[in-house]
Order: sequence, then structure tokens, then C-alpha cells
Amino acid sequence: MPFTDQEYFEVIEKNKTVKEAFENIKQICIDLQRQTNCPEEDLESFLQFISRQWNK
Repeated sequence: MPFTDQEYFEVIEKNKTVKEAFENIKQICIDLQRQTNCPEEDLESFLQFISRQWNK
């Protein structure tokens, strides 16, 4: 069963490591979008691509 947004936010607030990862990933995405001027859809696709790579 997938997490709801609210459940994710609760974990982010309660766990320092998860919160740091969330903030770092969020900032990296913001910087990437600013530097490449790519649409949000492309960034989302890129994140999905990345998420499939760590199990390979």
C-alpha cells in the first residue's frame, strides 16, 4: 500500500535523515530545473527514471 502525502510529510518531519534527504533532493531538482529550463514534466520523468536505477 503506497504512502499518502500526509504520511510522507509526517515521516519527513519525524526523521532527521529522511528530512535532510527530502530537502537535498528538492533543492537539486529546483537547481536542475533553473539551470536547464526544463518543464516540470521532464523533471518528473527524470526522477522516475532515476528511481528505477538503484535496484539494478
